[in-house]
Amino acid sequence: MTKDYQDSKSCRQEVMYTKDSLKKRFIPIYVKRDFVASGWLGVRIVGPQYLRFGKKPFEETVKDLVKLIFDDKSEKSSKHKVAKVPVTVPLVEIKPDENDKPNEESPKDNYDDSNQSSHELLPLLVPNPKPIEKWNSKDIADWFDANKVRCELKEMYDFQCGTELLLYGQCLRPEWQSEYFDVREQFLKQYSTVLYRNEFVRLVNVINQLEQLQTKPVSSTCGILLLLWFIFVLLNTFKMF
Repeated sequence: MTKDYQDSKSCRQEVMYTKDSLKKRFIPIYVKRDFVASGWLGVRIVGPQYLRFGKKPFEETVKDLVKLIFDDKSEKSSKHKVAKVPVTVPLVEIKPDENDKPNEESPKDNYDDSNQSSHELLPLLVPNPKPIEKWNSKDIADWFDANKVRCELKEMYDFQCGTELLLYGQCLRPEWQSEYFDVREQFLKQYSTVLYRNEFVRLVNVINQLEQLQTKPVSSTCGILLLLWFIFVLLNTFKMF
């Protein structure tokens, strides 16, 4: 991990392919003493396990790397012995845990929802009629604002296109709660304030609804209208001959 790698065009694609498509965990390796991943990259690699060359002798750091790899393999093999039930994102009320605080303790800004229940899942608002895959960074920013997602999350994720947003939604499906703990840790480091569960749940909920909207089949009424329009065009075409 270096500043040049974080700024490169291939960085985001490689990270998302590894974590979201392959569902693989990777160990961040820093090759410079003063660099720390930030922004969207910091969110994706947050965790207790990483290596930084330069602090200790090279041979010792390599041994630590080998140990981490073998420890990770042992952990995975033990997990496979236990049946794991997949967790889907529920579109129902989610009860808070002890870490949740009233909204009045968080900074007041445009995401304040003091007049609503802190656990209420809001209906999805899509301010842009374009297909989600064709959204750009501004479209995504407008979508964040319309659905009252914390502006810090918008800044931290920095999605550049709709496809990235949808891929992240796929990543959230099986283990959104563990993702919350990772994001909360990075959020605290970056903004020196707590990201409460209900605030993250709002993001999870609207992304989940956005995915459903993207895959929603055409209604029977729309299908009939499209068929009538096609017949009308076809008849007009025959009249020309």
